[in-house]
Amino acid sequence: MNYWINSNSGDYITEDNGKYVLHLLPRWAGDYGDYDNYQGAEYIELTPIQFESIKGFIPIKQKKLYSRLNKFNERKRYAPTLTDGSKGKAIRTEVPSIQDAREIRLKELGI
Repeated sequence: MNYWINSNSGDYITEDNGKYVLHLLPRWAGDYGDYDNYQGAEYIELTPIQFESIKGFIPIKQKKLYSRLNKFNERKRYAPTLTDGSKGKAIRTEVPSIQDAREIRLKELGI
């Protein structure tokens, strides 16, 4: 099994025998405690083409991934660090549609 993590969002991808699953962590989109802006955990199956098109994920070992997730609590804010040193806005990973992913791959191949 292989793993990739996005350090800006905390979301991660697992791969088992060619089957890719994107794990979106629960998070607060707005202020902490504002239940209208709470986004629960989601699991999305990806095609290999969608996996190749997603940007920002780096390989990680299973031991490192689960040690990071065990420290996760709802107050931890995964977000990019801005140039002034403050945390940016926490956003979910966007998954390209199968058609968009196909177009990206064809453009990369120069077809």
